Amino acid sequence: MARPLKIGIALGSGGARGLAHAGVLQVLEEAGIKADIVAGTSMGSIVGALYAQNQDPAWIWDKLKTYISNPDFADYWAPFVPRDESEAQSPQHRLSGIFDFMQRKMIAVKTVTRPWIQEREKLLNPLGKAFGPISFEDLPIPLAAVALDLVSGRSVVYTKGPLVEGIYASCAIPAVFPPVYRDGMIICDGGGPFRVPVEACRDLGADVVIAVDIPAFEETTFSTGLDMILRSNTIARQRLNRFVCGTADFVIRPHVTEFHWADFGSGEACRARGYAQAEAQLGDLRRLLRWRRNPRYHWKMKARKLLKLSLD
Repeated sequence: MARPLKIGIALGSGGARGLAHAGVLQVLEEAGIKADIVAGTSMGSIVGALYAQNQDPAWIWDKLKTYISNPDFADYWAPFVPRDESEAQSPQHRLSGIFDFMQRKMIAVKTVTRPWIQEREKLLNPLGKAFGPISFEDLPIPLAAVALDLVSGRSVVYTKGPLVEGIYASCAIPAVFPPVYRDGMIICDGGGPFRVPVEACRDLGADVVIAVDIPAFEETTFSTGLDMILRSNTIARQRLNRFVCGTADFVIRPHVTEFHWADFGSGEACRARGYAQAEAQLGDLRRLLRWRRNPRYHWKMKARKLLKLSLD
């Protein structure tokens, strides 16, 4: 008798747009599709850790709302979000618009003159309040939080130890938050090369990986050379990400590109987009899972392996 199929969910990075993960997970839970393994990068690691604790969609969303409304967290990200052009032109918003503009300019200057612009506690404290002093080993569902070692270029996958430490490393955006220094490594947010952690899901034993890929923010106006450099870098990462997602068994991409990556005020809208996209693809996902559970699929895979061995 074949062993039960292990389902893994790989939740990608994406900042505020990553709140769409909550909507995707709600659809899967309502459909009775439960993950045996979860992996996440950056915001995906936060949502994934909540899911690994408790699969109730309402509980997950309540925890996320509390997290993004934490003053340490919410106030810091606001200056990154460009104001709506029509709003910025109105007299009542003009003064606050100037203040926001100056804040963004200050952030840009700090980024090129300091190794990071925000202290560790600005990220660590909200995470500590959201998760408390638990470890990866305490989670009912195995979790991998994926980060990047800037020295070797390899992934750093947290599956053991204090949960908050692993999530912090996965979310520590370079130049924004201090990286983690450990064993000669400089560890930070893994969202560049490891945007959707499909490989980490497989390494934990997933037979089927459902990847939730949050599309990158599409910037189409370039006022400086730096804007062009950043856009070129984004395109390179997108090409790599398409290759990685091609190794997953099923990919869900919520339509959230219109929302800014730092606009956590759009959380409800992002969650709704995640729900709508997962619901639209649910029939295809169910068919895939039925086929993968079918004994004929396993015989077909065995036949392919035997043929390959004979040809070798």
